[in-house]
Amino acid sequence: MKTMSSKEIKDRYGVFAETARRELVVHTSHGRPTLVTISIDRARSIPQLQSDLPADPAANRKQKYERLIALAGTGIKLVGEQSAADLAKRSRYFRDND
Repeated sequence: MKTMSSKEIKDRYGVFAETARRELVVHTSHGRPTLVTISIDRARSIPQLQSDLPADPAANRKQKYERLIALAGTGIKLVGEQSAADLAKRSRYFRDND
C-alpha cells in the first residue's frame, strides 16, 4: 500500500495512476487519510461493487466470441447458404432494429 498526498497526486498523476493499477493508494490531505484508490480490476472483484461498475469490455468480447464459436454452422442450417449481398441486407436489417 502506498500513501500519496493530494499535491503529489496532482503533480505526479502518471506515477499515481500506474501505482494504483498495482496496489492500493491512500490519498492524504493535511497528513490525514481521506480516500483510497484501487484498480478497476480489483474493484470488480469486490461483490458489493460489481453491480455499480461497468462490465469489462474485453470479457464481453470474449463471451460473444465463444458464443459464436458454439453456434458455428447453426445459421446455415436455419437459413441455408446465402450470397454476400443477402447477408449484408440481413445485417443492415438487424442493426437498424436493435
